[in-house]
Amino acid sequence: MRSCARHNLLRRLLLAAAWLIWLLPAVTYAQDKPAQDKPIGEAPEERDADEIFLRNQRVLLGRGQVVLDFGQFYSRADDLQLAVVNNGVALATREQTALSALVVGRVGIGRETEVFAATSFTRRRSRIFVDTVDLFASTQNTMGDVGVGVRHTFLKEGPGRPDIIGTFDALLATDDNPYVLGGGLVFVKSIDPVALFAGMNYHRSVRRDRPDGTRLEPATSLDLSLGYALGLNDTIAISTVATGAFIRPTSDTSRRVDFFSLRFALTSYLAKGMYIEPSVSIGLTGPGQTLSMGVTIPYAF
Repeated sequence: MRSCARHNLLRRLLLAAAWLIWLLPAVTYAQDKPAQDKPIGEAPEERDADEIFLRNQRVLLGRGQVVLDFGQFYSRADDLQLAVVNNGVALATREQTALSALVVGRVGIGRETEVFAATSFTRRRSRIFVDTVDLFASTQNTMGDVGVGVRHTFLKEGPGRPDIIGTFDALLATDDNPYVLGGGLVFVKSIDPVALFAGMNYHRSVRRDRPDGTRLEPATSLDLSLGYALGLNDTIAISTVATGAFIRPTSDTSRRVDFFSLRFALTSYLAKGMYIEPSVSIGLTGPGQTLSMGVTIPYAF
């Protein structure tokens, strides 16, 4: 009896060992497989905040990728002018305010190439007053022109050289204003954790006859920008951009108008595929004071 019991116990132990030997490769494979094979359709890693800030300079989208920017901005410009009040001349303040909603769409169409389109809706209010007395006030709602364009990377960044990105764009007027054509180049160099960039754009309007018989002569503009984006970490970046715009209202020898401004922004990760970018722009030239502030939310899907 004891011999039979020992025989049965030994047989059970051998059977259990055989089961363990058979299961061990399967368990090992199940543990190693997730580390070796990534799930099909896994979402790409989120971009750093400083890269998102550079979306207007660099090409960030691959084929089929889409990003929408939703923005809301408030701007104000104050100037002084002479006005007649109670049969006398007084120094009046001319105040212009605007509340704008902006939408920009970007789509990747190929290797280092993307197309974009943008439009806006603006509510403008003009007011001329002396002290607390209003001399003039008006409000106007306008649909902005539609801007379209294509952006392409001609040279990728490498040792001793920056990214070189070219843009061709057009402004399609929604009213009697002329169409505008132009393009530019942007140079971007990354020196972790800072990205430096400089850009130049040239635009020229197309001569157009209005329904009332007046002719709009071509105008030209050249704008230069210089700035940086500093990544504080992967999810937050601060940036500063200095811009100069040199506008000649007509193609003849009319006087050129120059504008200079500074823009400060903070770009931060908000949720999967979504970022938030509050900004403030300050005018540096002109007899009056100009200020613009707002927030943009880029959303990728």
